[in-house]
Amino acid sequence: MIESVPHVEIRALQEVSTDPTHNMHYFIVNRGSTRQFEESVEADHTVATAQRVPSYEDQPVYRIEFTPDTLLLGSIVTEENGFALNAYRHGDGWIERWQLPDHESLQKIWNFADERSFTFEIFEIHQVSNYSRGNGHGLTEKQQELLAIAYRNGYFDKPRGMTLEEIAERLDISTSAASGRLRRGVKQLIERSDIDASIGPDIEE
Repeated sequence: MIESVPHVEIRALQEVSTDPTHNMHYFIVNRGSTRQFEESVEADHTVATAQRVPSYEDQPVYRIEFTPDTLLLGSIVTEENGFALNAYRHGDGWIERWQLPDHESLQKIWNFADERSFTFEIFEIHQVSNYSRGNGHGLTEKQQELLAIAYRNGYFDKPRGMTLEEIAERLDISTSAASGRLRRGVKQLIERSDIDASIGPDIEE
């Protein structure tokens, strides 16, 4: 499904209840891509049922139930007393953030996947005590969504792959609102990072 719709923004909706034991999940799809998404879902042999449900923050939402033989990690993460904090489409796969009770739980999930030839990469491991409640960086959900769209679509690249106006259009907000949300999000990331803000000369107007 992911590979057949390379330009569709998809993320798992964590704000509603999911049922990982029955492979039931909810996904948000960016507006303007619903037809393409529905066609790919219909052709996907791992999808048992797919239904569009009421929107979330004006974004289309789909409830997807995968077939029993589809291998997903949600059930083993839940079994290890963990849960997904965030999950979104990245390239031909997914990036997920889990909260787990200990390293032993992560090892069990890794072994579970490895025994079934399910491969995934671990990018970062953090102690929960080092992070605030929420997404770990003090960002609001809307700030995180905007920054993720900006990053994945090359806003921070040179030349830029996406303009601020295009980001605003994607989120159906004004350019000034997108600018403020971006500025506050970046400011929050810097304040929560290890960057020494005292480095460098002060600039006088």
